[in-house]
Amino acid sequence: MSSTFKIYNSSAGSGKTYALAKSYIKLLINAKRPEHFKKILALTFTNKAVGEMKERIISMLKLFSSKKNTNNPHPMFFDICTELNISDDVLRKKSKTVLNEIIHNYGAFDISTIDGFKHRIIRTFAYDLKLPVNFEVELDEDYLLTKAIDALISKTGEDKTLTKTLIDFAIEKADDDKSWNIAYDFKKIGTLLLNENDKTHLTGFKEKTLNDFSNLKSRLAKKIEATQDHIIDAASLVLQLLEQAGLEFDDFNRKSLPNYFLNLKLGKFNVKFGAAWQNDLLEDSKLYPNRVTQHIASVIDELQPELKDAFVKTKTLVFNLKFNNAVYKHVTPLSVLNEIQKELDTLKLEENKLLISEFNSIISDEIKTQPTPFIYERLGEKYKHYFIDEFQDTSKMQWQNLIPLIDNALSSTDGDLMLVGDAKQAIYSWRGGDAQQFINLYEDIENPFQIQPEINNLTTNYRSTRTIVDFNNSFFGFISESFFNQNYYKTLYLGSKQQAHNLKDGYVNLSFLDFTTNEERFELYTKRTLDIISSCLENGYQPKDICVIVRKKKEGIAVSDYLTDNGMRVLSSETLLLINSPNVLLLNSILELLVNPTDQKLKLELLNSISKLYPIKDKHEFFAKYINLNVKHFFSELNEFGIELNYNQLVQMPIYEVVESLVRCFGFCKTSTDAYVQSYLDIVFDYENKYKSDILTFLEFFESKKDKLSIAVPGAIDAVSVMTIHKSKGLEFPIVIFPFADLNIYREVDPKVWFPLDIENYEGFNSTLVNYTNDLENYSTIGKDIHEKHKSSLELENINLLYVTLTRAIEQLYIISKKEIDKNGRINDKTYSGLFIKYLLSIKKWADDKNNYEIGVIPKNSNKDNRSEKENQFQFISNSKESHNLKVITRSGLLWNTDQERAIEHGNIIHLLMAMIKTKHDIDLAINSMVKSGQLKMSQINSFKNTIIEIIEHPKLAEYFETDYEILNEKSILTNTGDFLRPDRVAIKNNKATLIDYKTGKAYPKYHKQLNAYANALKNMGYQIEKKLLIYMNTQLIIEEVK
Repeated sequence: MSSTFKIYNSSAGSGKTYALAKSYIKLLINAKRPEHFKKILALTFTNKAVGEMKERIISMLKLFSSKKNTNNPHPMFFDICTELNISDDVLRKKSKTVLNEIIHNYGAFDISTIDGFKHRIIRTFAYDLKLPVNFEVELDEDYLLTKAIDALISKTGEDKTLTKTLIDFAIEKADDDKSWNIAYDFKKIGTLLLNENDKTHLTGFKEKTLNDFSNLKSRLAKKIEATQDHIIDAASLVLQLLEQAGLEFDDFNRKSLPNYFLNLKLGKFNVKFGAAWQNDLLEDSKLYPNRVTQHIASVIDELQPELKDAFVKTKTLVFNLKFNNAVYKHVTPLSVLNEIQKELDTLKLEENKLLISEFNSIISDEIKTQPTPFIYERLGEKYKHYFIDEFQDTSKMQWQNLIPLIDNALSSTDGDLMLVGDAKQAIYSWRGGDAQQFINLYEDIENPFQIQPEINNLTTNYRSTRTIVDFNNSFFGFISESFFNQNYYKTLYLGSKQQAHNLKDGYVNLSFLDFTTNEERFELYTKRTLDIISSCLENGYQPKDICVIVRKKKEGIAVSDYLTDNGMRVLSSETLLLINSPNVLLLNSILELLVNPTDQKLKLELLNSISKLYPIKDKHEFFAKYINLNVKHFFSELNEFGIELNYNQLVQMPIYEVVESLVRCFGFCKTSTDAYVQSYLDIVFDYENKYKSDILTFLEFFESKKDKLSIAVPGAIDAVSVMTIHKSKGLEFPIVIFPFADLNIYREVDPKVWFPLDIENYEGFNSTLVNYTNDLENYSTIGKDIHEKHKSSLELENINLLYVTLTRAIEQLYIISKKEIDKNGRINDKTYSGLFIKYLLSIKKWADDKNNYEIGVIPKNSNKDNRSEKENQFQFISNSKESHNLKVITRSGLLWNTDQERAIEHGNIIHLLMAMIKTKHDIDLAINSMVKSGQLKMSQINSFKNTIIEIIEHPKLAEYFETDYEILNEKSILTNTGDFLRPDRVAIKNNKATLIDYKTGKAYPKYHKQLNAYANALKNMGYQIEKKLLIYMNTQLIIEEVK
């Protein structure tokens, strides 16, 4: 009997999507009821993968239900019939029934991202978690982090302790020869707050204050000073010992031993370990040259045990010093990080937001411990079947959060679990993905369930030709035997061999370039890439058949630029950036000029952009004519080119209307849609709707995101694709070119690791960040374990990146690497280059005078499609709202020409305005907002403004519109009886509340009763009621105090 817990170990191109879809459909077909799909939860990592899985299942059910499938059935149709032992007719009828049920209940067709499912759980438990029920999920975490950092920096000078900390941070960066740009450094360290791998450590700092960090720093400074003194004393004693024994420095091999102790005595603690003389000392070997006298030799031999002890002692002290220095170096950054976290928490509270990266920790801390039936009851559905795709990218916390739900399903009679993954394609450890937990499951090292898993290894490659499959089998087999330090990872790749389903011949090419400078590197790699592409095109392939895969973004930019300069059509994330469009830059320049009307540089940039759009003969004359005009005349003078811009109108418009009117003025979408301009408009529209922003804040947003904002294009464009390895995962191409294949596997930029601390010796701190260096393994046995684990993770991650790259190709694979052999013939085996060279040596193919290696035969593409692609162009339609001559009436009171309705409308507008006003400084803002939304006419402004000023400046009311009161306008109160009350205004100061309610028309006793109800509710909340005021806003302002 097969297990209800199945693990599919699926190597690249092995048909995992087919296996997933087949297993899912089998559950549907084998179920007694057609709505059984509501009991299935399938989880994956991206919205794209969700869409593909849903499309696959729906399309298969549609195909199975069709009679067209009878004559030539799909392989999956045949497999399901065989495995379920049912007839074709039964499968066809059931498929039709199930498909109909899914289409009519599509919302219950639960294939989701893990983040989407977590969001649903948190939304369900929002009340229990004391979260606002209407909280927003913030996907753009970087932007919110930037706002938090800006808020922190703005406090400089207000808080003395914080100011000192920020100054210390800047000075320490300068001492390390780093940038003075603390905002950049804050952003860099602030990203730790968004990373699941770091959050468990950061929780230990949550209750720490700046004073706590300061105390830790002081204690560390004392430890460091004491350790330095001990080292100097120990070294001085050794030198005295040598002097008393009559020994000279020259009596020792290369003077190394006495120089070591002399450096320590002089306070030069950055000594190196691992030298030959140190090994001789520890192994009791000879420490002196042959030329010394027998007497000197015997003296040194006699002193050697003491020298050895002194060396071991000072080595221990030096590493203790290095460790405390490493901890000290990170105290200030961590204290700043803690303050950024507080600002971020404040910002989330103010904006009613939750970061998507917080989902796992919230569920883990607050929900996971709830009884599983209760969680299901709150979700409204009990899942019996779980499918998890790309399991190797699942984080520890994500998996731990799912285990209780899955365990409950597996404990039932008909529950099951299917995990699909490939540890060789785990390339997301930087965002929490943990390949080791997948290895532990299928190796039966760790199993959270009572049921033993059934392991299914998908070993057939349906993607690549036999030549490419054989090359990858051979190359990664070599890697498994000669590279990894960790046995699990050796076994992982040792068992990765695949059988080729496509028995056609393919082609693999390895070429090695010889260069010394970085400039030569980029020049030679890009030129070789172009040569290969040109050759492939000559062989009948189209640009869209070719993909260039790179490890780093800057390498992709270099390739894209070079190919574009040489006439190639290129599709890459860089070429699709909005900032590559001159039209977008022009629009953005005008927005900047509206905010900074006196900026001459902006004017010049704008004039230069305009000169490229219009036939201007003398640019110098054109610039001279306009550059010194004030901004109003600047815009009006552009009328001579048919550009009708009115500065006064533009500055009063909402930002989207500004941009749309600019698009019309310049005719950017008059004949055909400019995809870049359309995308820019979409971004402006989304940003305005989300943040209710002004031009300045949008410009700040655009500046921070300009390297990421790009247009979306269909995948069928006939162009060479250039992408990073991470973006290529899950994709396939007839031809793959991998330039810059010389990555140093162990090189990282400023790597850091978390190190546990003894809380008694480190002021209550239980962990800290330290730099990842080779010194780490000498700090302690814990340091050695951390060092080895990090090193093994680097090895797996970077070999996995190589595996993903080399398994994308269908027919041809080109690897462009470096001839990385030094003048002594040593191969650098820490790089991809060295691995490729060593592999060729292992199969006896390498020759020092040969730089190009071929495996297989270059295929010709006989299926060349010469048809030109017709791209659908949709006309962009934009008209000013004035041209429609429409008036939108938003208030029913305007529909009836009666005094009563006019009074109602007047009262409604006053209420709306007063709800937006906390202090007198908010008057203009509130009125402008009402005008923009169409709720207030221009002709009504003065009348309503006068009424509001009369209220705010009234002697009995003025103090309640000052800044020293906490103001709550139109805030709901939930009473202990379950009723909702909503007073117009509550002004609170020193726990004393004054209630204000606005009325129009006659006075009624019920108003007193209403105000007293508000007062009672506030009393129950612990407030003292100071006053209860009714304000009647008729022809004359009347204020009544309710007793």
